[in-house]
Amino acid sequence: MMLSGLKRIRIIHRLRVAIALLGFLAVLTAVGGLWWANHTGLPEAWRTKIEEALSARGLHADVASLRYRPLRGIEAGEIVIYADSSRHRVVARMHELLLDVDRTRLSRGEVEIDRIDLAGARISLAADPMIPDSETLEITQAEGRIQMSKGRQVEIKNASGMVGGVRLEFDGLIKRYLPRPHPTPDEIELARAQRRKLFNTIIEALEKWGPESSKPPVIRIKASGDLEEPSTMRATIEVQGTGLKTHALIINSLNIQAELRGSTIAVHEADLRTQNGHLLGRLEFDTWRRTGSFEMNSSLDITALLQSLDLPLPERMPDLGKAPSIGASGTFAEVDDQWKLKLMGQFDLTEPHFEHLSADRVASAFSWDGSQLFLDDLRIEDGKQALDGRVFVTPEKVLYEAKTDLPPSFWQNAVRIQPLGTILNTFTATPDTTVAIDFRGSAVPGDKHAWTFEGNAAATNISYRGVPANRARVTLDLSHERLDFIDGEVEFDYRDYPLRIAHGGPATGDISVDLIRYDREPGTVTIRKLTGAAWPGPIVRTFLPSLAENLEKYGFHSNPGLKADGVIGVKHGIPKTDLTVRFATRKNADYEFLGALLEAEAPQGTVRVLPEKVEISDLSFGLFGGLVRGTLASRTQGESRVSGELDWTRISLPGLAKAYEFESQPKGQVTGRLDFTLLGQNVSGLSGAGHIALENGELFEVPIFGPLSTVISAVLGRRQAGFQEANEAFCTFSLEKGILNTLDFRTATSSIVLTGDAIVDLGKKTMQMTVRMNARGLFGVITLPLRPLYGFFQFRGIGPIEEPEWTKVMFTKAPAQQEETLLEPPKALRINPVKKN
Repeated sequence: MMLSGLKRIRIIHRLRVAIALLGFLAVLTAVGGLWWANHTGLPEAWRTKIEEALSARGLHADVASLRYRPLRGIEAGEIVIYADSSRHRVVARMHELLLDVDRTRLSRGEVEIDRIDLAGARISLAADPMIPDSETLEITQAEGRIQMSKGRQVEIKNASGMVGGVRLEFDGLIKRYLPRPHPTPDEIELARAQRRKLFNTIIEALEKWGPESSKPPVIRIKASGDLEEPSTMRATIEVQGTGLKTHALIINSLNIQAELRGSTIAVHEADLRTQNGHLLGRLEFDTWRRTGSFEMNSSLDITALLQSLDLPLPERMPDLGKAPSIGASGTFAEVDDQWKLKLMGQFDLTEPHFEHLSADRVASAFSWDGSQLFLDDLRIEDGKQALDGRVFVTPEKVLYEAKTDLPPSFWQNAVRIQPLGTILNTFTATPDTTVAIDFRGSAVPGDKHAWTFEGNAAATNISYRGVPANRARVTLDLSHERLDFIDGEVEFDYRDYPLRIAHGGPATGDISVDLIRYDREPGTVTIRKLTGAAWPGPIVRTFLPSLAENLEKYGFHSNPGLKADGVIGVKHGIPKTDLTVRFATRKNADYEFLGALLEAEAPQGTVRVLPEKVEISDLSFGLFGGLVRGTLASRTQGESRVSGELDWTRISLPGLAKAYEFESQPKGQVTGRLDFTLLGQNVSGLSGAGHIALENGELFEVPIFGPLSTVISAVLGRRQAGFQEANEAFCTFSLEKGILNTLDFRTATSSIVLTGDAIVDLGKKTMQMTVRMNARGLFGVITLPLRPLYGFFQFRGIGPIEEPEWTKVMFTKAPAQQEETLLEPPKALRINPVKKN
């Protein structure tokens, strides 16, 4: 019994050893099998079963390799995922997945996948998988768990990954789409195109995003619902980041809180902060109806933002200035593949500018319905001046109205339409200039000629074409074809006007005008009923500066009364000018004639301005105690040429002698007439004809008692006793290039008759004159010894006009113009009888 017990013990011991050895060999075989399987991959049959198991869960994929990871599960490598069971369209490629397989079913040869784990996985999403070098969206460091049930429900836990420079985190409990019929080739191609567009957009955007610091932005999504019933979908979306960079834009902080409710995405808060401002907004969008609404407030530097985002911007982009304040709310909708936007709000811009336009501040409320823009409470500030108005813009027309005191410099920069821009550029402002304009008008977009401008304008301390005014007021009715300035008033500032300074006239002058009209075609300015008291030169300078220089030759000592009507041509080569100006003044005026400055007293007349000349008619003025009347015509182009007719009555010879700087001081008055033409400014250009008469003068004295005349005048104590004076004379004359020629000079006393002919060089002031004398009466008796030429004498004078050298010469036959006068006997002096009391 004892031996049999020992034997049984040995058998049991040996059996245990054998079992242990078999177990060790089994473990060794399993480890070796696992090692071999991990190096060579699990059998093809396993990959097929895994692929079938994935398809059963709605994930259609090709698996390149399988490995078993103890304590972790089966690792699938190089997985290609398809859109559906047709396996025509690739949607993603994954380098590895961990599959949790039901071991109980696996022991029976059945494969069922309940869970997929991602642990540092890398996922490649090609924009177009059919193109080898297509752009690829890479998801790296992918982690998380996908729990799949037998139905359509999928639970995703703690999923995360890096997409470009953005960290994406996702948790969800969703039901997948139901299986779909296999798509047609056209549907596949359409899906490829849509995928390419979407992925290329995402890839391009992500390439330009990245953290400025080491901490990337985070997008967190928590979702639930049934994909087959979008109305059940719910999700919360949170985007947070600090120290971000996209393009050249540095984002200090970004915070977006959003929610998905069925087909509606609601952004409850969007907070973006940069070094150049702050954006805060909300948005709601219905993805099915493709409609939405939003509201936002921003102090971002919009210009810098758009430029830093490297967006395709217009070549001419306005600069909205320093941190503009913009608040807006509105709606948007997609209609016929086009987005329609409606919004309203307000903006406040500091120092904006666009090309030649700039201002210190621009603010307005606005509304936009997709095709029409309305700006209300518009305010533009430039320094201390401002504009307040509103603008309505449609595709067909722009309407506007405003009140403003903005300075001329603002409008000179802002207005480029012609001819209004050219007119504005001729204004000059001073620090004391004020402007007040109340206007309205219209314009047609794209047509620079279709515009109107109406209103009232007033200004003080302003100059136009160098002509200063203390104040001005006018009603405006302007368009491209015509500029009407209606019911205007101007007070000119003459403080620095040379004629006022020279003669001490008034410091101001006023005019009013019913209408000044500029017609683009034919290029004329029409003046109607201009009246007032003003110097004509500055007025005409505002229309035609070259003509003003000619008018200022008439140096009025004070601003004359004026009336003007007519047309001025302002385009070269178009002879349209026909302006009539009537003037009258009680003060004097200067005019240079034949080298001497003559001072006309109380001149009046009518000036008619024509394309190439100025005509003066009904001219009259006092001169040296007499009266001058006449008509004149002066050429305004080319060489100076003045022509006309003058007649004068009883002009003082002493005054003339002083004006023309004669050394002698003759007495008497002259009366006469002259038709003339003067070329240039010198007397050598004077030609014409006329006549002249002297009265109350002192041509010479005749000693009627011969040598006894001196003795008689001494005894009687009177110088004129024994002498007769020649104090009247007359002649006609002709002028040719400054040379005066007369053949019928005549004068007489009671005893003698004198005739003469002469050539006078007015330029050189020299003369050659022959005088013939016929003596009668007592003086004739004295000449008896001079027979046979009883009573006839002839003298010759040569030299300066003031003091010629006279010599007695042989008597010659007189010209026909002198014979009758010379042979006519002298008439006795009429003696008025003395009345006795």
